[in-house]
Amino acid sequence: MLMKAVTAIFILSFVMLLNTSFNSGRNLPPVVVPVIKPLADSLALPKQLADEKYFGSVLDIYPSTIVGNFGEPRRLHFHTGLDFRTNQEEGHKVFAAADGYISRINVSSVGYGNSLYITHPNGYVSVYGHLQRFNAQIMQRLRKEQYAKENFAVDFYLQPSEIPVKKGDTIALSGNTGGSGGPHLHFEIRDSAERIYNPMLFGYKLKDDMKPVVSFLKFYPLDDLKYKSDGYRTKVLGKAGNYEVTGGMVKLNSGQVGISVNTFDVINLSDAHIGIYNITVFDGDKMIYEYQMDRIAFTDKRDVLSHTDYPVFVNEAHRTFHKCFVEPGNHCPVYCTLANSGVINLSDEKVHDIHMEISDFSGNVSLIKFKLLPDKASTLFKEKELKYTARFDYDHENEFSNSDIKMKMPVGCLFDNVFFNYSSALSTDASVFSKVHELDNSNTQVFDWFDLAIKTENLNPALADKAIVVYKDGTGATTSRGGKFENGFITCKAREFGTYYVRLDTTAPQIKPLNVVMGKNMRPYKKLLFKITDNLSGITDFDTYIDDNWTVTDYDAKFSALTHTLDQNLSVGEHTFKVVVTDERKNRAEYSIKFAM
Repeated sequence: MLMKAVTAIFILSFVMLLNTSFNSGRNLPPVVVPVIKPLADSLALPKQLADEKYFGSVLDIYPSTIVGNFGEPRRLHFHTGLDFRTNQEEGHKVFAAADGYISRINVSSVGYGNSLYITHPNGYVSVYGHLQRFNAQIMQRLRKEQYAKENFAVDFYLQPSEIPVKKGDTIALSGNTGGSGGPHLHFEIRDSAERIYNPMLFGYKLKDDMKPVVSFLKFYPLDDLKYKSDGYRTKVLGKAGNYEVTGGMVKLNSGQVGISVNTFDVINLSDAHIGIYNITVFDGDKMIYEYQMDRIAFTDKRDVLSHTDYPVFVNEAHRTFHKCFVEPGNHCPVYCTLANSGVINLSDEKVHDIHMEISDFSGNVSLIKFKLLPDKASTLFKEKELKYTARFDYDHENEFSNSDIKMKMPVGCLFDNVFFNYSSALSTDASVFSKVHELDNSNTQVFDWFDLAIKTENLNPALADKAIVVYKDGTGATTSRGGKFENGFITCKAREFGTYYVRLDTTAPQIKPLNVVMGKNMRPYKKLLFKITDNLSGITDFDTYIDDNWTVTDYDAKFSALTHTLDQNLSVGEHTFKVVVTDERKNRAEYSIKFAM
C-alpha cells in the first residue's frame, strides 16, 4: 500500500484530479495539462511539454534548496511557489528559467516587491519575486515607466519584442523586497489563465529522502454535536514514517466524524518545515479522501482558512492541522477523491480501520494506523451550550442589523453554517466615535468581503471624512478598513469577524531622515535614507523631489523605509531633497532638507 503514493500520486490520482477537481469549484476553465513526464504518453501531451528539462536553474546557488514549497499553508493563503534559499543574503544572480520574453514588471512596497514575469513559447509564465533589482536593460525600462507615471509602484505589461531573454540569462539579483520575511527567491509557474502550478511538476525536484513528520490527530463531531464541541486532539507516536495512536483505538461519542492531521514535510539540505504534497485517508479498503497540491488559482488561495484548523494555526504559532474532510463552502480544487466529503460514518456501530498516508512530492510516505469505534459512553467530545444571536447559512445571503450596525454578506462568504454571536458596548475611550461591536470572534473564518456599516457617536460632521472603521483581531492587532460617511454611518468592506469601531485619523504621517543632516555631503554615501510611518489609516502615496523635479525613490513597507539612490552625475553643489507623504484619509506631511554633492 505504501507504494501507492509513488505510483498513484503521479498517475491515478492526478488523472482523477484532471477529471474532477480541476473543473469543479469556482467554474475553472478546462485545465492546461502541466509537464508530468510519467503521464506524457497516457495523456498525449505535446512533446515539448513532457520534457522536464524545458525549465532550468533559476538561481546561482548549487545545490538548490528551499525554505517554502507550493501549497504550504500560510496566513490567509496557500503558498503559490517555491521559496529558494539564498543563505540569508541578497544579491545572488537570478536566471531566466527558459527562453521567452519579459512580459510584465511589477514593483510594489508589499506582496512580491520587485517582481518579473517571463512568458515562454510553451504557453507558461515563470514568476520571480522579492528581487533586489533587475538587470540594466530591465531597470532602464522600469525607470522609463516610473518617470512617465511619477510613481514608484508600477505594474505594466511589455510586448514580446521589447526584452527577449534566453534560458540562463541573468535577469535580476535576489533580494528581500515586498512582503518577504527574509532574503530568498520566490519562484512560480503559471498558465495563461493565471492558474499556478507546483513547479516540481516541471522538473524542479530537490534531493529528498526524508519522510513527513506527524505529531497529532484531531477529531471533530459532525452530527448534532458539530457546533457544540471543540473536538478532541491526541498525540500520535512512531518513527521511521510509521505512526499510531496510543492504545490503537479511539472511542468517540458521535456518529459522524471528521479528522485532521498535524503534519509537515522536511527535506535534505534545509531545516525548514514545509508543506505536505499528498494526504489520503482510507476507511477499511475504501479511499474516502485525497488531497494533492498540484495546482490552484488565486481565487482559491483563501480556502486555506477552511482547509486548516485555522484557530489552532493562528493561536499556536502556525501549527498546521490539515482537515481531511471538506466543509461545504470550500471549493478549492485540491481534493482528488471525496466520499461523503471525507466524513467518516460511524452510525453502523462497528469498528472502523483507518489508515492515512502522508506523502511528499518525492514519494516519501508516512503511515498512520488506528481504529475508530462509536461509543455513546465516551466523553472525548465535550458538549458545551450553544448560544447565538443569529444563524448564518453558508449557501444563502445573510443580513444582520440593528440601530447601530448593518451587515450584509453575499453568498460565498462562509465555508459552513455559522451560529453568529453579536454584542456591543459603549467605549470609555474618547478617541472612539461609535459603540464597540463584537461580530462573533476572529476564529470564525470568512472567505470573502461583506458590507459593514457602523453608526457613529458624537462625531463632528466637519470631521466625517477623517472617520474610519477599525478592525481588531483576537491578538489585539488593529487594521483600518477605511470607509465612507453617509447618513450617520461609516460604511466599509470587511472580511473578518471580530471587533469593530470608529476612530478619527487627523494625524499626518511622520517623515524621519536616517543618514542625512542639513548641508551634509552625500556623494560618498550614495543613498538618502528615510523612515516614513503613519499612525492609523496607512500610507497610500508618497512623492520625492530633487530641486523640485520628481525623482524615483524605493519604498519597503515592512521596514517603513524610503531609499533614494543618488545619481552620481548630479552636479557638484547644494541640492534640496523633498518628501511628501499622504495617508488614506488625505492627511499630508512634507519634509525638505538641503544636502551637498
